[in-house]
Amino acid sequence: MAETVKDESGARRGRRRRTTRLSSKNQVTIPASELRAAGLRSGDVVRVEALGAGRVVLTRVDELVARYAGSLDTGGQLRHQIDQLGDEWR
Repeated sequence: MAETVKDESGARRGRRRRTTRLSSKNQVTIPASELRAAGLRSGDVVRVEALGAGRVVLTRVDELVARYAGSLDTGGQLRHQIDQLGDEWR
């Protein structure tokens, strides 16, 4: 389902639609180009979070760990445990 659009210069270029349909099993197929643009790959573990009506955000789990790394002073013990968990997930 490609559509043709005109850019600012008036030139035509092809563009994929960024829409998908929610299945009866609550599943969606996310276009590969959008996943690549977000830096997500097959096998990544993501957190799913609703941000109001009609909006869902996926965040790769390792980014969450990096965001909060160093927030607690555990002498490095917590970092070691998290690294071990990450190895188990892969």
